[in-house]
Amino acid sequence: MLPTTGDHPGRPRHEGLLAVTADHRQTAMSTWARSALDRSDKLLTVCAPVDSDIAGRAGDGLTALTPDDLHTLAPPVELLQQALPDHEHGLGILVWADAVIAATSRATHAEIETTLASLSSDDSVSVLCVYNRDIDRDSAGVEHLDLAVAHHPDGLRERCLALRRTADTLYVDGEIDMSNLDVFATTLRALTDTPSPAVRIDLVGVTFLAAAAGRTLMRDTAPYRDRRGDVEIHANPHITRILQLLDIHQLPQLHLSCRGVRADSR
Repeated sequence: MLPTTGDHPGRPRHEGLLAVTADHRQTAMSTWARSALDRSDKLLTVCAPVDSDIAGRAGDGLTALTPDDLHTLAPPVELLQQALPDHEHGLGILVWADAVIAATSRATHAEIETTLASLSSDDSVSVLCVYNRDIDRDSAGVEHLDLAVAHHPDGLRERCLALRRTADTLYVDGEIDMSNLDVFATTLRALTDTPSPAVRIDLVGVTFLAAAAGRTLMRDTAPYRDRRGDVEIHANPHITRILQLLDIHQLPQLHLSCRGVRADSR
């Protein structure tokens, strides 16, 4: 089961998925599309294949934009804006980022993501953007991971990890290991790229944290702490103990707490 951020108030409206295999990608897309149809939403796919069962259920409520459509029709952003839902139906938008970037460019996909974030502010619109994580080739979830992180603060997940970011807080659930260390590091850098005098990292929902993840936590918050920004880490007892063994609580500007019991040292 995919982890979900426990403190999130309901389903993310604009969610990103880092798919680790083709089967993971297709299963996630199909599950998400079925949920949209169960809500009686219309479905818009952007370079995202759907199986015949979903296409049959959606009927004329399915609009599919192919990579060729992104070149021959109106600009992609205009097409998305024209797809706003009517008063009777919601709209689910399913995007395969790798195919969009391959057909257009990183800049065009970033513009699409910005538009999707705006559209999903409407309660009747929900979006899932899928990025491949195949490390053996140039997939968007590896080459353009910063783009995926930057545009999905409301919810970014992969097989074993889920992240949600507000202006000054990062919520993490699941397992942080070598397979997703780059995701964690990129999200930390996004969090600490802020003028806020303090940020909070909530690891209460983390069930496994590799030692390398602890070192990543030290390294990728260091520039922010060097600017005298305070980093507050809240964790469960197991993760707190791991971080204490790494002496992370001895670092300047870093505060570690476990269920309200302060464990920092100055």
